[in-house]
Amino acid sequence: MKKKDINKKPRVGFFKCVRNTIPIIIGASPGLFALGCVIIVVQSILASAQIYVLEFAFNGVTAISEAGGGAVLDIVLWLAVYAGSFIFATILGQIANRTDTDFMYRAENRQTKQRFDKMAKLAPIIFEDTDRLDDIEKSSAGADSARSLLNTIKQIVLYHIPYFVVTSIYLASRDPWLVASLLMIFLPTLLYQYLVKKIYRDKEDKAAPDRRLSAHYIECSTSEKFFKETRILGGFGYFFRSFHVLWARIMKLDRSVWLKDNWMFFLAELLTFAGKMGVYYMLFRFLLVGRITMGEFAAVFTSVNTIEDKLHQLFYGSFASASRDLPFIENYVRYLDFPENDGMEVELPYEIGIDVRDVSFSYPNTEEPAVRGVTFSVKPRETVAIVGENGSGKSTLIKLLIGYYRPDGGDVKICGWNTKEISFSSVARRLSAVYQRYPHYALTLKENLIIGQYEKESTDENMREACAMAGFSPEEEWLPNGFDTMLSREFDDGVGLSGGQVQRVSIARGFYRDSSIIILDEPTAAIDPIEEARIYGRFAELSRDKTSFIVTHRLGSVRLADRIIMMKDGKIAETGTHDELMAKDGEYKKMFDSQRQWYEDEA
Repeated sequence: MKKKDINKKPRVGFFKCVRNTIPIIIGASPGLFALGCVIIVVQSILASAQIYVLEFAFNGVTAISEAGGGAVLDIVLWLAVYAGSFIFATILGQIANRTDTDFMYRAENRQTKQRFDKMAKLAPIIFEDTDRLDDIEKSSAGADSARSLLNTIKQIVLYHIPYFVVTSIYLASRDPWLVASLLMIFLPTLLYQYLVKKIYRDKEDKAAPDRRLSAHYIECSTSEKFFKETRILGGFGYFFRSFHVLWARIMKLDRSVWLKDNWMFFLAELLTFAGKMGVYYMLFRFLLVGRITMGEFAAVFTSVNTIEDKLHQLFYGSFASASRDLPFIENYVRYLDFPENDGMEVELPYEIGIDVRDVSFSYPNTEEPAVRGVTFSVKPRETVAIVGENGSGKSTLIKLLIGYYRPDGGDVKICGWNTKEISFSSVARRLSAVYQRYPHYALTLKENLIIGQYEKESTDENMREACAMAGFSPEEEWLPNGFDTMLSREFDDGVGLSGGQVQRVSIARGFYRDSSIIILDEPTAAIDPIEEARIYGRFAELSRDKTSFIVTHRLGSVRLADRIIMMKDGKIAETGTHDELMAKDGEYKKMFDSQRQWYEDEA
């Protein structure tokens, strides 16, 4: 039966986006945020007060014109006030820009830390679900959009709303119909923003998988990680064609959304222009029948363009920005809501025993279990080899043993603690591992070694010991600066490493970390069988007082294990020592005999 999809994407509403992101951003620097808010309110008051200043100035000009002189000082005074408010507003704008820049920088740092913390706590099974990977890929853009949304809300609440309230009070005091006429400008843009929001959300959902895959095609053609094999295979053409297909699909979607957006924008602008003409007509009618003075007419007439500009800022700027940002923020909020490997924090003893009872596990959106009905126990200080062909479930089983994955059925207990009830970090503190897919960190050799236990005091002695366990020393020719050698050509004085050298560094990193559980999950794929035997020999020395696991499909070195578990089709096919399994003449013996020629020289 197909496993239930763990990622039915929920829609995230506007208020949840605000509730889950804005407090985090404001908390980066409440003082700077408050200062920025005060400045925006003052800017709004200055802008809205200008219509009053203009009325008094125009009334003064009218009085001079009718009286033939006088009151010039009053006009000059009002013009000076108008000019002074403009200069003051300009200075405030510069202060606001600096304040916002500092605040947003701190907010970005806080959000980055939040994303780091979230990644450290995510339930690892999420990375087996492609839809969730889309949300992770889009979370960075969503974090940026959340800051933009906060700025938009500040502008709307503290600038635009006070501005339009003061302006509306002015217009209503002259004639209520002037306020009503603003709706003729307001409603078309409001409807436009409502419609365009859904268009961009749907576009983002459709484009994200193609964008993530196209980025991978670019990486396959340009990154050092893939370059050599891509070059030898002549794969550039394939990757470019594949990229071009996705790029064309993304561009087609962009053009379609752009066309819909611009048609709606054109219609909204047309209706807004009609509303503006209606306001002008109403002003002339009111002036002719004496419902408003010449000063009021001139102030409103002059301010219509400013009001329209503010409406454009509000709807085509602020609201449009919020509409375009919201789909990204929804992805970000979904990412923040991803399930974490929660559970009790417990202190495990140094000597680790593991009990597995009828454990089954399936990956998301798959029909067949990767592990089914597995039962066995591991004693403290025991070395267990888990072997089998590729796809037999051995790597999945080891992830279940340490609580990295939680079983769908059955239980895994570590020192009596059920992995469904305790946090993975409780196990990780006792764990050291070297996996088949080893990372290549662009760091110095020293940093590569200590990254898993940076709080431990590093000395030449303990770093050399870790390197020796992995079969190299810092005096090797490929390490010209010893522990300070940068292990990447991306940086000055950096060196490029072969696959085997990167693998040795990864193994040394695993050996450097203090642990009571140690795992080697096919870490020697890029190393020849003879050197592999030496590494496993050192591993046997290191793991004498640890609970240890060897996961491999190469059987030459598993004889050092206290017990061997042979996996097939997600089940335990056989278990025993090397000699016991060879005597059974079963799956293990067949696999060992097929590889015997690899190890004859070693024997």
